[in-house]
Amino acid sequence: MKTRLTFALTARTLAVIALVAGLAGCSKPAPPPAARPVVAVVRTNSTFEPATNQYVSVFEDLLPPTARDPFFPDSHRRDPAPPPQTVEHRAASVAGELLLKGIVGSSTHRLAVINNEIFESGDESSVRVPSGQVRVRCLEIGNDYVVIRVEGEAQSKRLEMAKKSY
Repeated sequence: MKTRLTFALTARTLAVIALVAGLAGCSKPAPPPAARPVVAVVRTNSTFEPATNQYVSVFEDLLPPTARDPFFPDSHRRDPAPPPQTVEHRAASVAGELLLKGIVGSSTHRLAVINNEIFESGDESSVRVPSGQVRVRCLEIGNDYVVIRVEGEAQSKRLEMAKKSY
């Protein structure tokens, strides 16, 4: 009897839910949104007209360049710029600017660190030196030395680890 009562309550509940869902679906659709009202432009004798162009701010350096900044009196940002220096290209060797910083790895697979760039035997990469960038190819890595070829130079160079004295 108890199962029959539970079934009757469940069937009745489902019928009510179906009826409510059916009535909710049968309602009239919402009316379309109303059109926006047209705003009339009123002409007056006023001289103001809205700006259509973008304004560009112009800042002038009003103080003479010799004046001091009141907020940062020790600042040199207002000093006149020095004339640009011309850099002479020299054909000197960059091998003096290359430094072997370390050698790591096993005896069969070694890596060398030259000016913070990592090389394996046979690798080629750009290396930063004080005078710019130079292309270097690693030819051989030994226990405490590296043989490299610098682009633009005919002979290969041998870089050795600096011996530390304690």
